[in-house]
Amino acid sequence: MRRAQALYLSLTLIAVFLCSSLIGVAQEGPGRVVQIRKIEPAKVKTPEYQLLKGQFMATTRDWFQITTSYETAPDWLDDLTFTYYVLMKPKSGPAKFVLFKGDVTYVNIQKGKHKSDMYLHPSTMARYGDVERVAVVLTTQGRVVAMESLPASQQRWWEQLTPVDGYVLNRMQTPFAMVNFDDYEAIKAVGPGGR
Repeated sequence: MRRAQALYLSLTLIAVFLCSSLIGVAQEGPGRVVQIRKIEPAKVKTPEYQLLKGQFMATTRDWFQITTSYETAPDWLDDLTFTYYVLMKPKSGPAKFVLFKGDVTYVNIQKGKHKSDMYLHPSTMARYGDVERVAVVLTTQGRVVAMESLPASQQRWWEQLTPVDGYVLNRMQTPFAMVNFDDYEAIKAVGPGGR
């Protein structure tokens, strides 16, 4: 009887230890894999490239850039997808707000500090007005590992509207592709059909 009680007590202690370990891992939460440090929106001018001496330069326009500084904890991540949401308030028209969405996936991300950026074309800014809010959701292997909103919000406001794809561009879709190239991780190539 005492052996059975001792065995039961041992199994109970092991179960409590395992549960507390799992709770500890759960409490570390999303910030353990990736932590968003800062989201910085800014208007930036189109970069100027001079190909020929004396070439005519057109007037540069304003793009809307969103830069996310983040830090990764694992030695390597196979991939990390950033989904950017941009809420705009049109200058006129029936819609009160328009929500744009864009994704970029980086590959082979080494442990440390990194940057991600996405852009709105000057024509998008001219047509749809002012940026009201920005949110970034990070996923790896289909799992959300971090999210942040600017201005900060406890609510997932980006889930309240149907987003429109194709307006939030990654740097390889813009003239900024070669600017400070080594400051950014490699972007996963998109194959035929968008996959």
